[in-house]
Formats: sequence, structure tokens, C-alpha cells
Amino acid sequence: MISTAYGAGHGMAQFREFLRGLAIELDAQAGPQGRDILLRSIGLQMARLSPILPVASMEALEMEINERLAAIDWGHTRLVLQEADRCLIFTHSGLPRIGSAGEPHGCWLSAVLEGLYEGWMAQQPGADPALAARRQMDHEGDAVILRYGHIQ
Repeated sequence: MISTAYGAGHGMAQFREFLRGLAIELDAQAGPQGRDILLRSIGLQMARLSPILPVASMEALEMEINERLAAIDWGHTRLVLQEADRCLIFTHSGLPRIGSAGEPHGCWLSAVLEGLYEGWMAQQPGADPALAARRQMDHEGDAVILRYGHIQ
């Protein structure tokens, strides 16, 4: 937990330049593929640290996920079931930005979402370990779109 000794809102500002430096250095050292592997693992760890209890509907799942995202100020998501493709589509908006890092610009943390959503879905009853969350190349403005299903 970040100390509030410096006042409200100061916590994130303390880390902004650190995160920008981390992004630049991680990209330089590991490259895009290595960076994404690491960030995906961090997302899985975040899901373990903030689990979602089993829910009975997609609406309840969306509400629980959005509650967790709001708690860390990481935006919100919308879930849509695509029955024909047998997958879930997550449309995530409001991901914290680290300058212009990432593709699309400002979406450097998007690989974390893959691990985060994958981890949360694995906590649900009847979860299939063969399913994964992966970012899609299409975008809706600043939203990151992820597909949760069999990897294509």
C-alpha cells in the first residue's frame, strides 16, 4: 500500500518517471515479446492478489471485474459473449498510460490485461485451462480489445 503521508493523489505521481524509465528499459532489454511475457505474468499475479469469487452470470462477472479495476484506478471493461466464435470479448477502457509507450501509443500496460483477465477467468467454476486472453489488433478509440478463448 502506498503511504498517504504526502497527501491524496501524490502516490502515482511518485512513480510516473520510474514507470516511464522501466518501460523504456524493459523494451530495450527484453524486446516486445519478452516484455509482453513478463507483463502477462504480472497480470496473473495481480489476479491472484485480488481474486474474484465465483459468480453466476456474465453481468455479475463484469460488475466484479469493474469493482477490482476501480479499486486500482485501472479503468473499466465491458464483456460480450460471441457464441459463434465461442469466446468472450473484453473491451477495456481507461488503462493507465505511460507516456506514448506501447502499441497503440499509450497502451504499454495492455499485456498486463491479458494475464489479469486470464487469471480472473481461471478462478471461475468450470474454467478451461486451455483458454487464454489475447489482445486483438482492432481498437475502439483508446480501448484495448481482448479475446478470451482458444488461441487462434
